[in-house]
Amino acid sequence: MAQEEGSSSVTSSPLQFLPWMPLSPGMGSPYPWLRELKSEDRGLCLIHLLLACANHVAAGSIENANIGLEQISHLASPDGDTMQRIAAYFTAGLADRILKGWPGLHRALNPKQASLISEEILVQRLFFELFPFLKLSYVITNQAIIEAMEGERMVHIIDLNSSEPAQWINLLQTLSARPEGPPHLRITGIHEQKEVLEQMALRLTEEAEKLDIPFQFNPIVSKLENLDLEKFAC
Repeated sequence: MAQEEGSSSVTSSPLQFLPWMPLSPGMGSPYPWLRELKSEDRGLCLIHLLLACANHVAAGSIENANIGLEQISHLASPDGDTMQRIAAYFTAGLADRILKGWPGLHRALNPKQASLISEEILVQRLFFELFPFLKLSYVITNQAIIEAMEGERMVHIIDLNSSEPAQWINLLQTLSARPEGPPHLRITGIHEQKEVLEQMALRLTEEAEKLDIPFQFNPIVSKLENLDLEKFAC
């Protein structure tokens, strides 16, 4: 097509239109040319929109953040090019951060978290059953504990990655057979996920009650690098 007299041959950058791209939530994009952008221009648009949206989220401007997420949705894609995939992941993270302001709604829309934790525990249990050398290592470790704590009436164990109860169930069973009777056993379990510690406490408490062993489980939800040593006080 011939260029008209007086017109410019310079192509306008799509970024200049972004500040004037209001969208109504739930509406289709009034800017269909967005989908026709070249990869480089689309990437620049996504960076601009993500930064603006992140600022709205940080400022607590939910309405503007919502509009920003709507705009990004017309460009981002989990199956697209590198920038589209990155934008899709960041968008999900921004949306999740907004939802955390409403804990009930956040939990209702994220029921997979609990199931993922349950699946993680199941996988660890199956791994333990399939690889007997782990059982052997637990038996050897527990025997060392038994010998070191011989005659003690109170035993306190600190489990730095408290996610598998099998070792401590074995220890409870071994302690129950002590000629002088079992000691009071306290286990401090440390893990980043509260649900994992709750599962540990349930399994170990049930076993201790069955064996009639005085038992206490002290859960600490924390990363190892953030541990507060005062929580270890007996």
